[in-house]
Amino acid sequence: MPEKVLQDDWSAYDNRKRRRTDRFFFSCGEPWELDYLTDKILKMYPSIPEQAIRQAIDSCCKKMERPRPRDKFVRYVMHQLR
Repeated sequence: MPEKVLQDDWSAYDNRKRRRTDRFFFSCGEPWELDYLTDKILKMYPSIPEQAIRQAIDSCCKKMERPRPRDKFVRYVMHQLR
């Protein structure tokens, strides 16, 4: 399930990250990053309610310590949505 999201094109995300921040880490403090991941999951899995996705992301933000590697964070969010 997470592979489908991870293998999609992340170039818009990568391009938007500040040059000094690592594009391979997810920042829960940036609203646009939360929206980006929500939209990406909705694109791949339109049957999952947006509110459930946002709750899973919020839960993972609270439970996963920084730094949050993007691949591990996405896997964790997708695991929460199973």
